[in-house]
Amino acid sequence: MGSLILSGGGSYEQNLDVYQFLVNKVDADKPILYIPLAGDEEHRSYQRSFDYIKSILMPLGVKEFVMWTDLADKKREDLTRFSAVYFSGGRSVTLLEVLKKSGFDEVIRQYYNDGGIIFGQSAGAILFGSDISYTTKQRQTNQYRPLQLLHGTRLWCHYVKEDDEFIYHHLNNENIPFIALADGGAIHVTKRRIEVIAEDVYDMRNNRDGRCKNQLRRGQPLKN
Repeated sequence: MGSLILSGGGSYEQNLDVYQFLVNKVDADKPILYIPLAGDEEHRSYQRSFDYIKSILMPLGVKEFVMWTDLADKKREDLTRFSAVYFSGGRSVTLLEVLKKSGFDEVIRQYYNDGGIIFGQSAGAILFGSDISYTTKQRQTNQYRPLQLLHGTRLWCHYVKEDDEFIYHHLNNENIPFIALADGGAIHVTKRRIEVIAEDVYDMRNNRDGRCKNQLRRGQPLKN
């Protein structure tokens, strides 16, 4: 069964439990594939981001890493040698555009369906939800249809309570629930359930009584 490990972002210290969760699940003798394509290379080079992730995960036991910056012609069988695929942060629309144009969205979906482990951070996590229109002012986002592996919910990252009004606005307009992840917050998603692996995580939705916001605790499953 596939695993999605999704982080709301934040510092190394805030995400240490999440990184350890990832390392505990992978085969440490196989490389992790790192995909930085959500990022703006003019702001921070892909190599610099790659070196940063290696500096975090190598002390935890991962021995080898590979970075891909070109997804053209990549096939499902190309992923067999990796223990996990890591999508870093930036802009979800930018990343999804690359995935769609290369066809890698279907490759990564099949990898997950076949039992693959995927780590997504911030924008690299949002793309697995049911909607990303709230992340961009562009009117047309149909071509950026996300991967929809989050059980009918969408993801809000870097959550702070000041975001509530904006989130409720989108709940009223689209009525698609949000899972809101603060920096350091993270969830583990499988084909059957969503479970909190690092707080702070919030379930935000409309119900019969109106707006609903529930903080979820570590180990607590989310029921949809």
